[in-house]
Amino acid sequence: MSASVPGPRVTGLETEFGVLCAPAGPAEPASTDLPGIEQAAALIFRHRPVGYRSTNLFLPNGGRLYLDIGSHPEYATAECLRVRDLVAQDQAGRAILVSMAQQAAAGLARRGIRARFHLLANNTDSAGHTYGCHESYSVPRHLIGDGNGTEGGGSGRSEATMAVLTSFLATRPVLVGSGRPLRPGAAGSIPEAQGPQDEDACWGLSPRAPHLRSLTSADTTGERALINTRDEPHADPARLRRLHVTCADTTMAEPATGLRSALTLLLLDALEAGWDFTDLVLVDPLATLSALGDSAWGDVLAVTGDGRRLSAVDVQEAFLERMSDYLHEAGVPEFLRGAEHLVEDLAPRVVSALRHRDASAIDTEIDWAVKRRLMRAQRERHPQLCGQALETLRSRVDLAYHDLNAETGLSPRLTAQGAMTRLCEPQEVEDARRTPPATRAALRGAFVEACLEVGADFSVTWESLRLDSPATAPLDLPDPLETVNKAAESLTRRVRGLRLEQMRRINLVGRGGLGAPG
Repeated sequence: MSASVPGPRVTGLETEFGVLCAPAGPAEPASTDLPGIEQAAALIFRHRPVGYRSTNLFLPNGGRLYLDIGSHPEYATAECLRVRDLVAQDQAGRAILVSMAQQAAAGLARRGIRARFHLLANNTDSAGHTYGCHESYSVPRHLIGDGNGTEGGGSGRSEATMAVLTSFLATRPVLVGSGRPLRPGAAGSIPEAQGPQDEDACWGLSPRAPHLRSLTSADTTGERALINTRDEPHADPARLRRLHVTCADTTMAEPATGLRSALTLLLLDALEAGWDFTDLVLVDPLATLSALGDSAWGDVLAVTGDGRRLSAVDVQEAFLERMSDYLHEAGVPEFLRGAEHLVEDLAPRVVSALRHRDASAIDTEIDWAVKRRLMRAQRERHPQLCGQALETLRSRVDLAYHDLNAETGLSPRLTAQGAMTRLCEPQEVEDARRTPPATRAALRGAFVEACLEVGADFSVTWESLRLDSPATAPLDLPDPLETVNKAAESLTRRVRGLRLEQMRRINLVGRGGLGAPG
């Protein structure tokens, strides 16, 4: 096995949020004046940062904030090199949205409507719809190719790599699932558990797992897959592809978010270095993944291609052991600096917790374990509950756990109390609200910040910059690792030197962040 170290790769997270506007207090009667979901999302985006005219915002920190299909606010982090930066960027996006929601509630209060906006970083709603958390990883094109055998090592290596990746992703929820309450009749559930000691059996590992139907798909909306294969690299297409992972649970605990990306980055490095994981490829990864939605401890069947009958925990432990061997041989990569403990300490503790059916050693760091701790505490407070009342309580705990509202959400309070472990210092998150990582995002962020400062109209994508008033040709930035680009820096300087009479206002509606939401 090779000990060669692959070059750096960028990674990012996209998180969709559910929205709800509700009365501000229990004494408030339900009001017909309260906005519905679509209107609530639109009201939140009326309070977007100053200077934007639409609901598609590339921010000075390099990230993107936008209103997605189905009135879901979505935040995509900037391209990051380090796991800590990724988690800080993810938390920064949530903080920006929370601030917008607070301003929207204050706006309603000025109209005499007392309401709260709830932003839900979860995966399902009451109607059974699912929305998710997507991960992006830049990879050399030869690693996963085009899927048609025309790139690099041909279809053989690409197919083998995808088989390893999907088997890894299908079993990954045992380590970083966000957990879900099981309904009566679900496999392994004990809805009439007699006390807090039985509560663990009423929770599955992953809310997203039951909704995934394909291993790979180029369809971005209709077919829910583990990996989206649409060739959209956001970079030089001759050199790079984007591995777009679309199966993640949305996590609230920073260590879980960091562990998810750390392990996936480490596996990609090991695969690129030539390490062999083909003995861990599963015959039916989707069947294993689906069962994890209802499994309390991950002991569901996972059959390998050579006929071994393992559990999902066995598979993840085998992946972890091999990646740890690679890590020891190749050395700690830059993306793990400041987060080594996630792989070296936290991941083995999660495996041990699953083996021993005791999550007490991880119940401040891993979401599925935190939720069970919370529910056990509720059962101790309400030992008489059973049946529908108990099911409702579990659902409320689950929903409150993912609520970003500091007044009603559990996670903000747990973090403030030290009952949920941080990965990043608060100052790292605060800095990430304004400062992009040291990637191409720094060039984009500086350009956006300059345009906002002088009031210039602009258009940007992940890989291009354009000044619209006065108009310039798009400037391409195909290298996501590039932090120095003379043309981009020259354009940013030009923006900062613009005089008011040089800028043709395209549309003044919405300037100041409080105009029409569209």
